[in-house]
Amino acid sequence: MPFTKRRKPLFFSEEEMDRLRNLQRSRRGEQRKVMRASVLLDSVAGLNDQAVATKNGVNRNTVVRCITKCLQFGLDAALNDLQRPGKPRQLTDDAIAWIVQLACQKPKDLGYAQELWTYRLLTQHVRRQGPGAGYPALQRLSRSKLHHLLTEAELRPHKVRYYVEKRDPDFEAKMADVLHVYKEVEIVNDGLLSGRLKEPSLVTISYDEKPGIQAIANTTPDLPAVPRKHPSVTRDYEYVRHGTVSLLAGINLHTGQITEMVSETHKSKDFVEYLQKLDAAYPETAVIRLGAG
Repeated sequence: MPFTKRRKPLFFSEEEMDRLRNLQRSRRGEQRKVMRASVLLDSVAGLNDQAVATKNGVNRNTVVRCITKCLQFGLDAALNDLQRPGKPRQLTDDAIAWIVQLACQKPKDLGYAQELWTYRLLTQHVRRQGPGAGYPALQRLSRSKLHHLLTEAELRPHKVRYYVEKRDPDFEAKMADVLHVYKEVEIVNDGLLSGRLKEPSLVTISYDEKPGIQAIANTTPDLPAVPRKHPSVTRDYEYVRHGTVSLLAGINLHTGQITEMVSETHKSKDFVEYLQKLDAAYPETAVIRLGAG
């Protein structure tokens, strides 16, 4: 009967144990590193190789290789793949940095008509300009390799992402005022729900308007659904236009009451008329605070 060779037990410092535990709990970590960290922790906890393999859903040989690498080469080698012999790198770090810097520019600044790069245009530009910039290997750059490099750099030069620039120097003060209003509304609503308040003296209305709504009417009545013939309501595709209307509406943030008005125009007199309607909807003692929604 052959004798099995006993393996040295694993031992980690407290710092290494903390690193393994953090990696095991990580949701964004590389999956194979998370698995290997779990294997090493289970082995340190005293589980045999087969139990560790079953717990982590891997083959026993995978567990043995991971532990053996850790004993021979250290923790970093166990968590990562050992360097394998293969074809040497064709692109240097400087060449990759040059491509990334180029992708951050706009093509129109380099003499092209396009405002944004496409992978095809950028690949062609890199192939033409790369050798002259001191990177002859870029003459054979493929589109897929360019895509891989930009993905690693988290760059998407073919897309536009919008942002809002803070141009108002009083933005923070105005923001604080708005947040205070909503906090006041929350406090008042808590008083209404608990019964401490019957009716707020200050009514907060969130107001908004939508101009240019098409007033469309059907030419014929809708046809009802018919079993095994028309499973849904059928509507004539032709319609009649009655111009456009504007909708002005405000919601009471305490009670949910909506005060609305539909107008055929969108002028200042319509807003004045809406304010008069809103004023008539509440007692004379109430103070109405109107804010854009």
